Amino acid sequence: MAINFLNNVDFNSIQSQNIVIENFTSDAAAGAGVEGQLYWNTTVPSLRGYDVSLGAWIPIGTSNDILTFAGGTGGNQTVDLNAQTFTVAGTTNQIVTSGAGQTLTIAFPTIVTLPASSIVATTPTAGDDSLKIATTAFVKTAVEASDTLAEILAIGNVTGGTDIAVSAGDDITFTATSAIVDPGSSKGTAGQYLASTGTTIDWLDLPIDPNEKYTLPVTALAGNQARVSLTGSTDGVVSTVDFIGTAGRIAITSQDQNNGSVTIDFPTNVEIAGTLDTAGRIAVAGTALSTFAGQVQVVGATAGNPSNAVTLAQLNAAVAGIGVFQGGYNVATNTPALTGASNVQLDQGDFFVVTTGGTFYTVTLEIGDFIFAAADIAANSSPAVSEYTIVRADANLAGLSVDEPNAIRGVAGFDSAYFTADQGWISLNRQTNANGAKQALNDTAPSERTFLNGVTTFEINLAHDSLFGLNADAENVTVEVTQNVSPFQTVYADVTRSGSAAMSIIFSGNVAVDIYRVLLTHI
Repeated sequence: MAINFLNNVDFNSIQSQNIVIENFTSDAAAGAGVEGQLYWNTTVPSLRGYDVSLGAWIPIGTSNDILTFAGGTGGNQTVDLNAQTFTVAGTTNQIVTSGAGQTLTIAFPTIVTLPASSIVATTPTAGDDSLKIATTAFVKTAVEASDTLAEILAIGNVTGGTDIAVSAGDDITFTATSAIVDPGSSKGTAGQYLASTGTTIDWLDLPIDPNEKYTLPVTALAGNQARVSLTGSTDGVVSTVDFIGTAGRIAITSQDQNNGSVTIDFPTNVEIAGTLDTAGRIAVAGTALSTFAGQVQVVGATAGNPSNAVTLAQLNAAVAGIGVFQGGYNVATNTPALTGASNVQLDQGDFFVVTTGGTFYTVTLEIGDFIFAAADIAANSSPAVSEYTIVRADANLAGLSVDEPNAIRGVAGFDSAYFTADQGWISLNRQTNANGAKQALNDTAPSERTFLNGVTTFEINLAHDSLFGLNADAENVTVEVTQNVSPFQTVYADVTRSGSAAMSIIFSGNVAVDIYRVLLTHI
């Protein structure tokens, strides 16, 4: 958004640096201007000015606005840019130019002939192998010298397991590590395998059938037992392992299948025949009542040791005299009854928190105050105020201290002229300025409008009651001119001040009322 200057700007012979003229793509985009207005044409880069007498934008240049260019026939061609109409023709198949008014258009014809010198022929260099032709996949089907056993077997796989011919004199090398390969049904006999040992290939008879397979099925047995059996595919059960539990102590369950499982766990109710010694702790997660036939002893505990277990009697003695929170107290209605002949029974230390304020005996209490029973109070005894201890939650007020850590903390008060309180939240009031004012530029007091010789003047009487009143002095008033509607942009006009309360806001042209306003501050 541009800054609006609504009056002439005088630089007083001071340079204006780094100025950029407003950009448009054409005269039409720039629209109608005023006499002397400038813009930069971005389509045909040039500076153009508005001539009111012509009602048009004209190029800005020297008095000899001549364009010289090469092309066509007859050497260089010249065009007077100040002329209203001009046409420049080119030869066939070369650049053609045409123009009318102040527009010069250069276009290529449908067919463009390039000079021979612009065509460069290239010849491939002898031996250039930058282009490779991919060949089909190569399949090896014959044994070659230095092939390994794995490579020979791979050839056999490619050729479907047929015999591989090895010519006399072929030099075939095998690794020293023995390799055993199952030939399937096309080679050897049952129980024989092709093997390489050193530099020989032979069929070997193995002592066992390598095709034998074993499983480990799990079977449940009666009497809290389970069995795992080593079972061969031809030999049947070879060996077994039994898992035996103890009733009431160890439970055995199983998943009966091959690759099954055996679970060893405690039963629901565990019996321990001897003594249970644990270096850690015993945690009872259940909520049911736990019972002990004998006594529970904390080994090593001594009287007065804080880690000892205590009896109910010891517990009652320890908490005697400790106050218990009794709930909220409504002072206005004496609920529950703390005063009068029908008071409630209280133990020393019992206390209430005030939830509704009022007068307690002669003391005014507020929400959050505390009332403690200073001694045991019998029911229906008409207690005196001395039998209670009252603690005011806001007994301290906010204060100041040179030593900040020792400052008194408590309830703070806020001046309603500057702050707002809402349910404990303190907010600063909207800022106001007794020495500030806002005035629309119109023709109603304290503003007066005049239009003369192409200049609009709004004169403001700062001493008016709606502004600063008597003794207002224009020379002590700062002013900012803004739009009267959103976005309330700041604009710049000529501002003059008299030696009294008169201030003038001056605009070039005919400016209507209520278009702008001024923000005034009297210092």
